[in-house]
Amino acid sequence: MASDRSLVVLAFGIAAIIVCLVNAEKGDIDISICENMTESNTTSCAEKIANGDLPSVVCYRMDRRHKECCETCLRYRVTGETEACRYGDGEPSRCTGKDFQPSTCYYREYQTCCQTCRQYVKTDTTGKQRTQCKYGDRNPDQCMGSSFHPGQCYNKERYSCCETCPKYIRKDRNGRDLECKYEDNPKSCRGKNFDESTCYWRYRGECCHACRRRVRTFGVLKSPPTGDCKYGDRRPEFCKSLDPYDCNDNEGSCCQTCAPFQLTIKGCKYGDFPIIFDTDEGIFDCTDYLAVYGPEQCEDSLIRDKCCHTCWKSEKTKNISLLLATPLHIPDEE
Repeated sequence: MASDRSLVVLAFGIAAIIVCLVNAEKGDIDISICENMTESNTTSCAEKIANGDLPSVVCYRMDRRHKECCETCLRYRVTGETEACRYGDGEPSRCTGKDFQPSTCYYREYQTCCQTCRQYVKTDTTGKQRTQCKYGDRNPDQCMGSSFHPGQCYNKERYSCCETCPKYIRKDRNGRDLECKYEDNPKSCRGKNFDESTCYWRYRGECCHACRRRVRTFGVLKSPPTGDCKYGDRRPEFCKSLDPYDCNDNEGSCCQTCAPFQLTIKGCKYGDFPIIFDTDEGIFDCTDYLAVYGPEQCEDSLIRDKCCHTCWKSEKTKNISLLLATPLHIPDEE
């Protein structure tokens, strides 16, 4: 039996070489690509295929490794295919049946189903094959049914629902996309529970219309916030308990809350540091400490830095007192 099997394999290999030579004479196959490869010291590709392995599976894996496999696999090359799809579908069983959808080609177009997927490539309005969204929606189940709303397309149009979303784009009378080109998702963007602080990341998302209506101007504030604060605080609940000095680290998140706390004192934007002085006289904050030990304490750079607002007020009071104590000089009349 062993000798019979050897004869079969030998005959198979000879047949493959004959086919290669015949095709080479026709100009279909270039057998020179196998010349510089080493001989295989493992089970031959011809034997693997004779034993029932799929030629495409064997050849994609082995044809670049050994001369014998290279020569054997030449006969299985698909005429007219690209080098990347030289043996057609790598796993044909995964390219048919109810479980196969064109969207799976995004993940299987390289070798696994390369030949089958080519027939599903969509064309653009000029008839050319697409390079983007070439197989339609990547996740079709997410792009239909009651759970899908056009408002979700801001996040899905470039990936999951690239085929479906463009159908819902709203345009102006000149045919240009509107700034809010998709309808808002009513489940997320309406009602008293809608949190406008989420507009910082949902404005170009499913609540574009709702967020445009909630842009704040802060015209009534004496000290309007600086920077991007058009929807107020980004973390409203957190900002409610904020002390002025905390704004040094949180003004980006609490721009609306921090705005009224801002001072125009250089290096003292949000007032005194919440420091406590534990002294023989008691425990004091900046105001009480200077009241007990005198404003001259501000000559210490550390205290002046930590009690910047209190020291500034003390210096201002001192200057006013000096001004009031200065005699008013009225020149004599001639």
